Amino acid sequence: MKKRNLSGEENRKNVSSVKNEEYAQKLKRMIDCKTVFTRNGENRSEYEKFYSVLKESFPLISEKAEKLVFGDGCFVYVIRGRNAEKNIMLMSHHDVVEGDDSWETDPFNAVIKDDALWGRGTIDTKTPLFAQLQACEELLSEGYGFEGVNVYIGSSDNEEVCGEGMVLATRYFKENGIHFDAVLDEGGAITEGMIPGVKNKSAMVAVHEKSRHLYKVKTKASAKGHGGLNPSDDSAILRLTQFINEVSTGKIYKGAFSSEVRGTFETHAPYMSFPLNILFGNLTLFSPLIKKIMLGIPQTKAMLSTSITFTNIFAGTKEDPQIRGKEAEATMFLRCVREDDLLRGLEKIKKIAEKYGAEIEEIERDYCQPSSFDSEPYKLLKEIMNEHFPDVIVAPFLLTAGTDARRFSDVADSILRFAPIDLDKKQFASIHSANEHIKIKNIGECVLFYKEFVKRHK
Repeated sequence: MKKRNLSGEENRKNVSSVKNEEYAQKLKRMIDCKTVFTRNGENRSEYEKFYSVLKESFPLISEKAEKLVFGDGCFVYVIRGRNAEKNIMLMSHHDVVEGDDSWETDPFNAVIKDDALWGRGTIDTKTPLFAQLQACEELLSEGYGFEGVNVYIGSSDNEEVCGEGMVLATRYFKENGIHFDAVLDEGGAITEGMIPGVKNKSAMVAVHEKSRHLYKVKTKASAKGHGGLNPSDDSAILRLTQFINEVSTGKIYKGAFSSEVRGTFETHAPYMSFPLNILFGNLTLFSPLIKKIMLGIPQTKAMLSTSITFTNIFAGTKEDPQIRGKEAEATMFLRCVREDDLLRGLEKIKKIAEKYGAEIEEIERDYCQPSSFDSEPYKLLKEIMNEHFPDVIVAPFLLTAGTDARRFSDVADSILRFAPIDLDKKQFASIHSANEHIKIKNIGECVLFYKEFVKRHK
C-alpha cells in the first residue's frame, strides 16, 4: 500500500475558540448528570435531569425529530429527510461507569483546565453523543433538508451493563422493516502508539467486534450412595476440573489473520520503522512468524483467536448436602472472531466433554457479522477523515471489546465503530478509570466530522 503524505495537526479543520467554549459548556451540562445505570433505579433522577438537558440544549431536534423510546431510557431521534431512500444511524450510549476517590476533579461536576474538559463520559461516550446531536441541530438551523436520507440518532441508557436498550430498538427496526445503510457507533478513536513502529496517529475504525457465546457445562458423579460408606476417586467436581484443564491447555484454537486484522497491519506497514515495515508489508510471507509472536502476547492473541474463559463454577452448598459434590457446573465463555472457527473448535470441545461425561448446553449466542472496509460508508468515513484530520492514518481494525452496534447485524449493511476523539496515552488510560477528559479543540472537530458524515449521505 502506498504511503500517504500526512499533513500536520495544524491543518485540521476546526471551529473558532469561542465556538469550542460554547460547545464545552453545553457538553459540561451533560457530563454533570450522573447517568450511572443501576438495577434498582438509584440514579433515575439523574437520568431525568439528563433528558431535560438534551431537550433544552437541542430545541430544534426536540421539536422537529420523532422520538422513539425503548425500555426505560434508550432513545432514538428520527430526522426525516426529503425524498429519503437511505437510513443512517449515529450512536453513542449515555450511561457511564462510576467514579472514585482517585480523581483529581469531581467526575460528575465537569471542569475546564489545561485546555480540556474533565469529567466522566467525556470520552466514553457523551462527547460523541453531544457532537452527533449538535451537528444535526446546526444542520436544522441552517435549513438543511437532509435530502435523500433519514438520520437516526440513538443512545442507550444501559450499554455499560450489556442492557437491553438497543436490543429492544433493533427488534423494533426489524419488525417494522427499517434497514440501515450505515451505523456509526463508538469503539475506535484517534490514538497514538497503538501500532508498533508507527509514530503517526491512527484513526482506528472497527469494522467488526468479537462475539459472545455462553455455554453451561455440567458433570455428575457416577458413584451411588453415601460418600463415606462408598468412597470413590470419581466425583462431579473432579470431572469438571479435568475437563476445564484439558480445554484450557489444549490449544483448541490456533488463531488466524482475519481480513480486518490484516487490514490494520497492511495499512500501517508503509509508516512503520525498519524492519517492521518489511515484515508487515509482506504479511503473507511472514505471517507464520508474526502469528507465533502475537499468540504469545495476551493483548494481540485476542485479535487472532477465539478465547475461552470459565466462570461461575458451582457444586452445591453445605446447606444442600444431597447435591453437594454429586453435580457440578461451570459457565464457558467463548469470544470468537469468526463463528465458523468457533464451531469447529466447539466440536473438539464436545469430544473432550465425552471423556468426562460432561454435558454442554448453549445459553447465549451473540454474534455479529463483520462489515467490509471496501464498503461505501467506510470509504466515505475515510475520505472525511483525510480531509478533516490530514495528519492521521485511517485503518480498519477488530474491536476485542463490545458495543451496542453488534445488535444491528440483521438490520444494517455496514456497521462502523469510530468516533473522532483524539486521545493521547493518558486519555486512553482514563477510559473506565480516573481523570477522563477531552481536549476543548477536539469537541469542535467532532461536530464538524458528524456534519460532513450526514451531509455526504445523499
